[in-house]
Amino acid sequence: RVLEPGSGLGTFIGLAPQNANMVGVELDPTTAAISRALYPHADIRTESFADTKVPEGTFDATVGNVPFADVSLHDPVHNPDGHSMHNHFILKSLALTRPGGMVAVLTSSFTLDARNSAAREAMSASADLVGAVRLPSGAHRATAGTDAVTDLLILRKREADEPPLDRSWETVVPQEVDGGTVHLNSYFVAHPEQVLGQLQVGRSLYGADRMMVHTHDLAGIGGQLQNALGRVVDEAH
Repeated sequence: RVLEPGSGLGTFIGLAPQNANMVGVELDPTTAAISRALYPHADIRTESFADTKVPEGTFDATVGNVPFADVSLHDPVHNPDGHSMHNHFILKSLALTRPGGMVAVLTSSFTLDARNSAAREAMSASADLVGAVRLPSGAHRATAGTDAVTDLLILRKREADEPPLDRSWETVVPQEVDGGTVHLNSYFVAHPEQVLGQLQVGRSLYGADRMMVHTHDLAGIGGQLQNALGRVVDEAH
């Protein structure tokens, strides 16, 4: 059983192995109806993920592209601390995934790089970061029209009595880049090869330093991503 929160038109569902029992959650009723028509074998729930009610540990894995927004959804069970939407989706996904199961999600780079570590600490309380890959700016330009920097996170839900493997990914480290200062997650400081491009600093609309990842080979990102995931697998073994 595989969960996809925020499943949209069902791209991940359509690419899933045939033996995967896919459950998608999509708020927009039109989008959910299209997904249901395209993939009648899947269970598509038309609801906010904040309202999804299934027993904890129901799923063997969770996969998807969580929505990025600096807003907080009301979910007293799985988001009592009012984390932003993308972190809320990850935390709830971890709760609904069984111990030993995997959660692989695309999320905003702010999940790992935010100076406030509260969300990462909440994730680390129940899961280990198996690995991460930082994608270049523009990786989602064609499909989503955004140049936001995103990360692929691969998390493993721990058994209740299992100690954390490494909690260093809860912290960020200030880094001087292009004469500016950005805060970079300790995982990427230790694994710079998992950043698929060169770190640069731009300016946000409010004049603050904003991290970007530049690459001259955006077309070759598929092969680079495959190599980066291979490194994650090798290190996990």
